[in-house]
Amino acid sequence: MTAKAPGVRLNPPYLHGAFLALNAISDAYFLGDGPDCIRAKGEQIHGRHDLFSTLMSCKGEHRIHYTGLSVFNIAANLEGEIAAGLERIGRREHCGAVFMGSVPMCTIAGTDYDRIVRQVFAGGFKPAFVVPPQIGLAGDWLDGYSAVLEAMAKGMDLDGVAPKKKAVAVVGYLMGRNEGDHRGNVRELHRILRALGLDPVSTWLSGGDYESLRAVRGAGTIIAFGHGRKAAAILGKRLGVKVLDSELPFGLAATKRFVEALGREFGREKEAAAFIRAELGEVVPALEWAVPHAFLGRRFAYVGDPHYGAPFAEMIEELGGELAGMILLGGERHLPAPARAALSARPRVVFEPMQNDLARDWAGLKRKDADALVATTMAVEFLKPETSWLEFGYPSDYTHFLKDEPFLGFRGALGFCSRLANEVTKGFCQDWMTPGQRRASGGG
Repeated sequence: MTAKAPGVRLNPPYLHGAFLALNAISDAYFLGDGPDCIRAKGEQIHGRHDLFSTLMSCKGEHRIHYTGLSVFNIAANLEGEIAAGLERIGRREHCGAVFMGSVPMCTIAGTDYDRIVRQVFAGGFKPAFVVPPQIGLAGDWLDGYSAVLEAMAKGMDLDGVAPKKKAVAVVGYLMGRNEGDHRGNVRELHRILRALGLDPVSTWLSGGDYESLRAVRGAGTIIAFGHGRKAAAILGKRLGVKVLDSELPFGLAATKRFVEALGREFGREKEAAAFIRAELGEVVPALEWAVPHAFLGRRFAYVGDPHYGAPFAEMIEELGGELAGMILLGGERHLPAPARAALSARPRVVFEPMQNDLARDWAGLKRKDADALVATTMAVEFLKPETSWLEFGYPSDYTHFLKDEPFLGFRGALGFCSRLANEVTKGFCQDWMTPGQRRASGGG
């Protein structure tokens, strides 16, 4: 048997996902047991991926802290210092909740973080949680995001439960950043729910504070998305309410199914049908020019969050395009069986591949291979495509949204297709340029 060549997976690490979650809870603070690279991971988000992030502070009032544990002092007993650090963080004026975590090197030392947190916060002066550690090198960014939600779902004080029939909570939305794309998504989700006579009382996560998450106590139903299904199940059991597993409303077809499913569940079929007709009446005419010019017969590649993989492929195909290939930045285990089956039926779909395995088929992706690549910054910088590309997902260091521009829901589908159509048609002109001219023009 030939040994596999060593390499690095094209997949963001565990703490990146955990910090995306903390970034989406405005008053959450974190103490990580480990060296200063912990804070450096927060710097990958603050001011780069998210212009509106508050993880870091120019006044030194950071929301991410670290113990400084390293290979030189890992054998020392630093429990007292950890406890003192947690106490200081918890006493900060703007701190609404404290999270404790560790890097794998420190996790194997066996420090009992749960006990330390219980002792420090025994008086209950601040809610505090231990983020489950990454097991070896198996966990990825999606595990990290989910772990923060699960920790809260298990340990959150839910006293005063008062579920209301029309009140719903959304659990498992990946609030990728506090900019207008994700802020707009949350508002779009709420707009859809309100159109059906429902009251969205809490969204995990949405950029709000910790108390806004505790409002889940009033939900009579939980709508669960893929990035937090475990947390949704835990909350549903603790609250004694129904949990609806839902697909992301990404693309026209997926959004239509999402609204129809809610209509059936809540006995609001007429309202759902009326909403769908009105939305499609606005969106479809706006796509009439773009479909034959930018989508029909065009080929598209995708590199990003696996939860968006199947709906992306469906969106492209319903507009007359074709999927040229897909690299999914996350383990296959994150998707339910139907989504995995839908992806396996399409060409060149791989999950979290080794970077050195991509060189032959993906590096320098050309226009003959795909009219456009939809990908994260990490993927664009690694693949260096020679075709048009649209930045989407985490991280997106070069593309930012200062106002609400959702990509979920009917209106979000129109906005996303508009951006993608522009990149495709812009590529027609870039074909006249040399590779050097294209790079100089910012076209990839």
